[in-house]
Amino acid sequence: MSFIDSQAAYSLEPLVQAVVHGTNGLFQGTSTPALTADARMKSRSTNIATKYRDEYMFTRELPRGAENPGTQSSNLSTSTQLTLATARPPVDITNVDEEVQKVLDGLSGKQSKARATKKVKQPTRDLVLAAADKASRQLNDDQATAAAAGQHLVRKRNYEPVKPEWHAPWRMMRVISGHIGWVRSLAVEPGNKWFASGSVDRTIKIWDLASGTLKLTLTGHISPVRGLAVSARHPYLFSCGEDKQVKCWDLETNKVVRQYHGHLSGVYTLALHPVLDLLVTGGRDSVVRVWDIRTKQQVHVLAGHKSTISSVQCQEADPQVISASMDSTVRLWDLAAGKSMTTLTHHKKSVRALALHPTQFGFA
Repeated sequence: MSFIDSQAAYSLEPLVQAVVHGTNGLFQGTSTPALTADARMKSRSTNIATKYRDEYMFTRELPRGAENPGTQSSNLSTSTQLTLATARPPVDITNVDEEVQKVLDGLSGKQSKARATKKVKQPTRDLVLAAADKASRQLNDDQATAAAAGQHLVRKRNYEPVKPEWHAPWRMMRVISGHIGWVRSLAVEPGNKWFASGSVDRTIKIWDLASGTLKLTLTGHISPVRGLAVSARHPYLFSCGEDKQVKCWDLETNKVVRQYHGHLSGVYTLALHPVLDLLVTGGRDSVVRVWDIRTKQQVHVLAGHKSTISSVQCQEADPQVISASMDSTVRLWDLAAGKSMTTLTHHKKSVRALALHPTQFGFA
């Protein structure tokens, strides 16, 4: 830097001071002199002292009755001990210069320079184990002291999940093929002798459960089959599909004996009542329809969902009908009144499936 440049740089300081003086006079009415280094340090120390006092004022001394746990607390009642333990005595902390000076030294880097000159010993396995053992003993001593003082501070045990019982690894037993489209529904016969599958190829196939061989193919739907149910009280198989049809198949003659008309769009799910001769169906028209199996009449039209019904379940006790929808809700229905009892709104997205617990009063 040349002599002229240095003179120009030094000549800017009076100009800056003049601009600051004029700005202070314009916006504050009176000029305020700039703080000196000592004033800034004093302001900073006062700020830190105030924060230090507010933060640690009530933790520098123990409450009354807790200094000698073995002598004073034993003669007091439980309510008195609780009152003394939770009370905050007025502590006058006026001299915090030493603590503040430590904080200021740490902020200014004095302590960091001192640490830099020290050699830090690298932790070894023995040191870590010794420190952990010391911390455990200290924790046990603190708990014993707290219990003797009547405070009853007991560390909460860590939660240990229940481990399921071991079983042999599952393995795939058999692959059954025969449909030429997606398989959208399955139903197992109550006697575990055969099961039925419904597919996008518009057919229903009956399979032997033990051997996996095809026993029968039922045709009659003109759109994908979306739901199947086998009756435990009658020799009937019920099916529903996207063609808005609900069919009742007689398994003795392998023919359709009843059809239930009323849905305005595709039917996606159906369920049988375990005790009554009732069939419950749901689909894209956002309503749950209850049918009398024998007369083919609609008993109830349960309205309330705002989107497609994806799954329905029936049980003996109220709520006898449970429905899940793509409007993110699950509804519990009063079958006698034909009205909704409760609406569960805990899901954030579409509810696609329901399952009843086989023994307990609950569902998932």
